[in-house]
Amino acid sequence: MRGTWLREKATPLTSFGRANYLLLGQLFTSTGTGAILATAAIFLIRSVRLPPTEVGIGMAAVGVISFAALFAIGPAVDRFGPRKVIIISTILAATATACFAWIDSLVTFVLFESVSNSALLGMSVGQRALIGRVMGAGDRVRYQAYSRSVSNVGYALGTLAVVPLLQADTHTAYTAIFLGTAVIIGATVPCTVKGPYPETAPARKSTRMAIADVRYVVMAILCGLLTARSKILTVAVPLWIATHTHAPLGLTGFLLFLNTAVVVVLQVRFSRGAADLAGASRVTLFGGASFVGAFILIALASTTTTGVAIAMLIAGIVLFTLGEMWTAAASWTYSYELADPALQGQYQSIFALGRTGGNIVGSLLASVVAALAITGWGVVAAVLLSCCVLTAVATPANRAVGLHSQVE
Repeated sequence: MRGTWLREKATPLTSFGRANYLLLGQLFTSTGTGAILATAAIFLIRSVRLPPTEVGIGMAAVGVISFAALFAIGPAVDRFGPRKVIIISTILAATATACFAWIDSLVTFVLFESVSNSALLGMSVGQRALIGRVMGAGDRVRYQAYSRSVSNVGYALGTLAVVPLLQADTHTAYTAIFLGTAVIIGATVPCTVKGPYPETAPARKSTRMAIADVRYVVMAILCGLLTARSKILTVAVPLWIATHTHAPLGLTGFLLFLNTAVVVVLQVRFSRGAADLAGASRVTLFGGASFVGAFILIALASTTTTGVAIAMLIAGIVLFTLGEMWTAAASWTYSYELADPALQGQYQSIFALGRTGGNIVGSLLASVVAALAITGWGVVAAVLLSCCVLTAVATPANRAVGLHSQVE
């Protein structure tokens, strides 16, 4: 038994073959993304001298443009192939990121950030479609679990790498960040070239466009709403600690680190139960229960002493992270198993649209917590639990049933 366990632990990545290069590319991309996320707002306010209100307007405009771009990205992936779309998107993302050094107004900010963000979405959709073509069901979920762990490592590396340059707070330092990030993102190109090359796309099971697949759209919306969890973690929890608990402000950084570390270490293990639709439905309910427990602990941390509040917040974030890992793993299975294999680009774009909507809902839920305090956490728990239950109920018994509605 012990020898078998060691072999399983020692060789999980080798079974991905050439797709390991895609994981390396994901590390480069996420490192660059982490660097930009840590830098963008500070650069716009400190160096470009944009008022915070204009930064908010610009971010909203970028979100709308990126949302619209997804309607073109999906068909492009299906028509030209995922590899070509990934490579072209990578070049565009790297070029636009380098151009950040020349941002001098709201207009140039929206222009370059829209190109960069849309291109990153093209890379993401293209890679998910590529994995959908070259891997079987079980390997897809396991691959996405590794990808998520790798991405978290990259975000952490990128964020840490720019700290000294951010501290310098000069235009030269910001320029160095953008040019360096462009090179890092561009390194994804050779990784994609070395990665797997899919065979001809399978025959279409329907003449219907993916957007007309009602079951899939509903699942994309529900899973997208569950991604509101990211805003709860990065916005609602820090504000709650600062305004409603006796816990030290520094705990916020530790909790975010704890969340990242747990995902890096355990995401693969927690994804094993979601390899098929039945398993995905089951772990989605596990995730809903974990969210409820987490939000109860976080909310009640405002009613107790410092030491107890710290313990409750740590336990709450651990439970939150378990729910996050379970629901993320389930969403990967839904996104692939309910899709027409011949239209992975369109279907994965629809799932990305759901995630974009989830980010908007997450911001609204964070505002609800800020306005209603403990009651707000009850609202958040009810929303996420309802999404989990509805997702589990809407899950078909098997893949054949999921595809049945697509066949005409």
